[in-house]
Amino acid sequence: MKIGIPRAFYYHSYPGLWECFFRKLGHEPVVSSLSTQKTLETASAQTETENCLPQKLFDGHVLSLIGKVDAVFVPRIHSIVKKHNCCPRFGALLDATRAGIARGVRLVSTEINETETPLAKTLLTLARTNLGADRKTAKIAVAEALKAMERHHREEVAGQQAQAGKQKYLLLGHPYTLHDQFIAAPIVDKLKQLQTQPELMTFGDNDKAPGDILWCVFDKMHHKLQNIDKRLYRGVIQITTFNCGADSMMAERFRRVCKQKGVPYMLLMVDEHTDKAGLDTRLEAFVDSLSWKDLPI
Repeated sequence: MKIGIPRAFYYHSYPGLWECFFRKLGHEPVVSSLSTQKTLETASAQTETENCLPQKLFDGHVLSLIGKVDAVFVPRIHSIVKKHNCCPRFGALLDATRAGIARGVRLVSTEINETETPLAKTLLTLARTNLGADRKTAKIAVAEALKAMERHHREEVAGQQAQAGKQKYLLLGHPYTLHDQFIAAPIVDKLKQLQTQPELMTFGDNDKAPGDILWCVFDKMHHKLQNIDKRLYRGVIQITTFNCGADSMMAERFRRVCKQKGVPYMLLMVDEHTDKAGLDTRLEAFVDSLSWKDLPI
């Protein structure tokens, strides 16, 4: 069976996992292409106008898979980190997709709630109950998929640690924001053009003690900022998307932490109408303003 995997939302929280998992079960995973303007335009013609930009891109990726695969994988996700919650959109994703852009389309799904059930057990149930795999095949698929994800996380962290030279600019945001070609790539490219060194926030570290922020991603962002070293980071740029209520609630807290740490902070909002010139101007102004610190008095 060909199983479509939208390259959006949950995909970026489990790098390398789903492709390996379905392949080891004998299915053919088909990941949608990188996000483009066409992805957004396709979704905007059919999806809810009030949806946030990442949701619209997700819908566009689903639409791009329909007709090319036998089923589309859309999980219902409540918790990615134990005792923490995800954005409510993740929990309603299956129902919203089934009732909206994918009516009549076969959807493969499972409920991910790491607060109640470890990911390995959830994957085993998905393989055995939903996809009909035998126990031995299912166990092998789960083990190999988890290894693939951990390997990706290690490589990601090693790549960040290997960077040297100029002080870095930390790019803060959700995995599905930082790793989406349409949203973050223009920002990363511009920072490199400005002869700076951008570093994307990583999320593979699950060893830290849980904090008081009960949102999976935001607790990790907060932990990162609380331990940031101003000798290594020249500034922090939080990439947010229009209509993200969670971001709007946390931005001021992140700003205060950065102020306490002595690291300049900027909130950069992106929506479907944001043009490249506007992003370029804000990034140039931010980087230029920080260069003044190096000038002799």
